[in-house]
Amino acid sequence: MTSRTPRSLTAPRRTALALAAAVVAVSVLALAPTATAASLPGAAVATVRTDASALPTAGLNYVALGDSYSSGLGIEPETTSLPGCGQAQQNFPHQVAATLGLNLTDVTCSGAQSKNVVSDAQVVTDPATSTSYAVPAQIGALSASTDVVTITVGGNDSLTFASVAQGCAAASADKGPLLFPPAAVPNATACAPVYSKLIGSIAGSLASTIADTYKTIRSAAPNAKIFVLGYPSIAPDAANTPATPTACFTDITHPNSFPFGITDTVFLHQVETALNTVTATAAAAAGFTFVPVFENSLAHTACATVDPYVNGVTVDLVTKVIAPTSLHPNPAGVAYMAGLLEPLIAAAFPAVVAPVLTPDPVLSPDPVLSPNPVQSGAATVAATSGLAATGLSETFLVGGGVLALLLMVAGAGTVYLQHRRRSDTPND
Repeated sequence: MTSRTPRSLTAPRRTALALAAAVVAVSVLALAPTATAASLPGAAVATVRTDASALPTAGLNYVALGDSYSSGLGIEPETTSLPGCGQAQQNFPHQVAATLGLNLTDVTCSGAQSKNVVSDAQVVTDPATSTSYAVPAQIGALSASTDVVTITVGGNDSLTFASVAQGCAAASADKGPLLFPPAAVPNATACAPVYSKLIGSIAGSLASTIADTYKTIRSAAPNAKIFVLGYPSIAPDAANTPATPTACFTDITHPNSFPFGITDTVFLHQVETALNTVTATAAAAAGFTFVPVFENSLAHTACATVDPYVNGVTVDLVTKVIAPTSLHPNPAGVAYMAGLLEPLIAAAFPAVVAPVLTPDPVLSPDPVLSPNPVQSGAATVAATSGLAATGLSETFLVGGGVLALLLMVAGAGTVYLQHRRRSDTPND
């Protein structure tokens, strides 16, 4: 009778253990969360950048109001839209509109007073035909769709600055006499006493007129950004007056002259300062932006021998009339005014920039997670931190270990039962 040797337990046990390990491995891989760019330590994340693609002012509606200091009187060539208003094709409104992409409506007109801006038509003469016609009040160009308004006004109200300048022209720097004195004082040697009340009227009645003008403009253009420009400096302050016996004085027989005596140069600067102060104060009260043309041009007056921003005085000695272009901005002065204004308008309409996403970074393959060994003591804390970094919970891994242990026990039990069954079988 032959006896059978019981089969080794090694092979079935290995089979059971391999089965358990495979089940655990499959469970871990199936249930583990997928690693992403956000979950991996140090992974790059898509960033947002900004980029302006166009001028924010492009296409805005711009209306230019005002007198000869806005129209660009004397600068050729002129526009043909309002003949007799002395509008230059390269006045500062046109320059600003071209730079910022604005839709310009230019209703500026030489000689305009505050009333011609807000209420009354202005009568001008067409130089080509010598016929007179009425220019409508400038405010008619404003509406709720107006985005930008600029204005210079006040210099022609009451006693105009041009007439004061003509009345102050003298034959010498210190002794006069005045060349074109007012009829009331035919022997005057200086104009300051003649126009002594002028500065007081600027601070009083003119200030009120300008304030009312600004209120009317705001009502007509409720949605606009409004910019008030001061007048450029014509007579220098003390710091920019030559320290010579004749100061700025040049004889009126010369073109672009400065025929004002030492005393009257100081007086004319005081008149300008008063007008600038009133204009700036009214602009601030109305909530408008004031452009400091006067303050930044003190070194560029009609007295300056280098880089003046305004013309000197030219007089027709026969008619005794100062040329209309005298003491007005020259091309450099117009460019200067445009240069001050442009950044202020641009700043009032900041760009609204749409975000542009950069391409997502290329991510590296998901890391292969190795089993964590059983740790004790302080090592357990480090292991727990490691688990958090992988995205796997400690509870999940413990559960997987329990499942593997159960499968191992089940496998061993199966082997044991098979062994008993074979042992109970009779030998052949």
